[in-house]
Amino acid sequence: MIWDVDLSVRAWLGSYLPAGVPVVFDPPDRCAQLDGERVSAFLLDVEEDSSGVSASWDDLRDANGQVTGRRPPGRRYRFSYLLTAWGPDTEREHRLLGDLLVGCAMCTALPARFLAGSLARANQPVVVRSAPRREGDTGSAWVAQGGAARTGLHLQLLVPFVPEATAELAPAPREVSVNSAGRSGSAAASRATRRPGRISEPG
Repeated sequence: MIWDVDLSVRAWLGSYLPAGVPVVFDPPDRCAQLDGERVSAFLLDVEEDSSGVSASWDDLRDANGQVTGRRPPGRRYRFSYLLTAWGPDTEREHRLLGDLLVGCAMCTALPARFLAGSLARANQPVVVRSAPRREGDTGSAWVAQGGAARTGLHLQLLVPFVPEATAELAPAPREVSVNSAGRSGSAAASRATRRPGRISEPG
């Protein structure tokens, strides 16, 4: 699942960048050792987001409306990325980050054409939060690299996880046959021999 999110982020962010500028997932210290321009989308953490998530199972139905299976409740995870730009000078890096910030600000959910793997199959939106406020983090606008400050942009995605169906059900019967003729006949015969106030002998 994480790699599906990474691939989706790479395709999406890459659409805002100049041709030839790759999106990588290396941490800042590794990017500092490489030459050339690039944007790092380093995955800081993954946390479950339980707000608005249902706790009930979903019924899976066929074309006739019959229940064929059930799916466990889905989950949603908050992916937090740190975006940093690397180039020949600070001006170029700020331009690259500015392109990403404008693109993220104009997008409330990842466009479907960029979704990969399980994200595409989930058929649910991946919500985008650009530069979210991080409580208690006074240095969220930059990261330290070798003692020097480097501008960073935080990106959060709310990613749905839809599990596979785990409970298969037997097909519903087309008809119900109750074999109770013998019992019904005996009961009818017994009732026929009874009269109010007396008991009649059968026969």
